[in-house]
Amino acid sequence: MTNKELFLLAIEQLKTEPFLKGFKFRKRDSSFIQQEGDLRRHIELDHWNKEGVLIVYPIYMVRFDILLRWFEPYNVKSPQTQQDNPSIGFTGNMLGRQDEFRITESTFEQDYTTLRDSLAECSDMVFSSYSSLREMYDRVIIPILEGKRALPDVGADWAFKYLTLTRMVSPKDYAAVKALVLAQVHKMADRHEPNIMDYISRLDEIINVMEQHYPIV
Repeated sequence: MTNKELFLLAIEQLKTEPFLKGFKFRKRDSSFIQQEGDLRRHIELDHWNKEGVLIVYPIYMVRFDILLRWFEPYNVKSPQTQQDNPSIGFTGNMLGRQDEFRITESTFEQDYTTLRDSLAECSDMVFSSYSSLREMYDRVIIPILEGKRALPDVGADWAFKYLTLTRMVSPKDYAAVKALVLAQVHKMADRHEPNIMDYISRLDEIINVMEQHYPIV
């Protein structure tokens, strides 16, 4: 059996697992996805061959469509890339669990069981912890305000996402978060971080659009 066939066999078995009930498999990126309104739960199974062995590398993601829907007219990424961009994402290692899983034909059942059990555990950890905007705010923004978590120093979407999240969930903290985000964005622009340079000339306009879209009352 080839590694491709091993992977397809694992996928077919995963489709029958209770913890993935309600998820649909998307072939183009080997992902199990569940969409409920604006909330998307997403398990991507990156995989490759290494020394003749199938390696599977899961990524656990949650996306709240509402956070960046307003930003779509300004986003320089392709529509597909925008739609696949998660609000939060974790690897197994980030959760204190296993990152990569080896699967061979001779040990398939044992290897599959190890993968399945880890997928069930890790996906529950992520999906139960980020089931609402409030939970994401409490786990992402509050540690930033308390100085326990650093802001990203690459990319751009996170800045608009964090501002939108704060404005929607905790308007009283918006001014403080905005000051932190803008300071980081301008620091990144000073070193010409490529992603942020796509937006820096229209930064005030973009943020103003979001603030008008989600007014503080």
